[in-house]
Amino acid sequence: MSLTTIANDTLELTVSPEAGASIAGLAARVRGERVPILRPTPDDAIAQLNSSLFASFALVPWSNRLADARFTFRGRTHQLKPNTPDGHAIHGDVRKRPWRVVAQTATALELAFASHDFADVNFPFPFEVALRYALDGATLTTSLALSSRASEPMPAGMGFHPYYRRTLLDPAEQVELQAIAPRAYRELVPLHPAVPITPEQDFSRCRALGDQDFDTCFAGWDGHATITWPGSRVRAHVACDATLDHMILFSPPGKPFFALEPVSNANNGFNLAAAGDPDAGMRVLAPRETLHGTWHLTIEG
Repeated sequence: MSLTTIANDTLELTVSPEAGASIAGLAARVRGERVPILRPTPDDAIAQLNSSLFASFALVPWSNRLADARFTFRGRTHQLKPNTPDGHAIHGDVRKRPWRVVAQTATALELAFASHDFADVNFPFPFEVALRYALDGATLTTSLALSSRASEPMPAGMGFHPYYRRTLLDPAEQVELQAIAPRAYRELVPLHPAVPITPEQDFSRCRALGDQDFDTCFAGWDGHATITWPGSRVRAHVACDATLDHMILFSPPGKPFFALEPVSNANNGFNLAAAGDPDAGMRVLAPRETLHGTWHLTIEG
């Protein structure tokens, strides 16, 4: 399989169009040295097109899990194919399928996906997606555009699933996080609305992530976060548009990575929306309507 690379004097981004247009690597020049910022993708994962092990992948047309691989929308229940051991449907249905390269320059890459190209798409509404990666100085901008091709209203969600390294140049450093989100869901696959965050979930002031176990969806996020590697003297600034107003923090203890995912909908969001949850985040697209979401990542070091 082939990888596609775009680069400037500060950043280098490598993408696999065949593996869901997923990011295989993002490196930044830090004091003269190319340093991977996202977790490196193993060679065998690249060869096997296993985007689950990549540095980052896109989440479309919904983010995270749908309970029991089904959802209710406008009074109709839609059954999907489960793709988790516990019977849920997770992370949409574009990350393990090939995308088309539409355009490429030295510092930008545009890709496209159309559900009608695949007979087994795990979603009952037809859709198309455009994905653009662009480098400008120390900033990577990643943009998604999800367009309905259905003849009726369609539920929609999107997001990004980047995995960051816990340490960069200093193997002893403790990565720190700052982000403001007032509410969080108690359950991994929630059936109830979000509640005010606990002290353990409060990152409004920069603090070490530590070994605390997180797999938490936050609601009401302002779209900004700062990740600091203090020993390496490097910061990553996250800035998202208003579509991406949920943040998922996945931090498995003992692993050399964590994920901070900017997404538009809560876990199980389509079903939460059907139950009237104001934080569910599900969007409804009219025929031919498009939902846009953009994530900026700026490396300072």
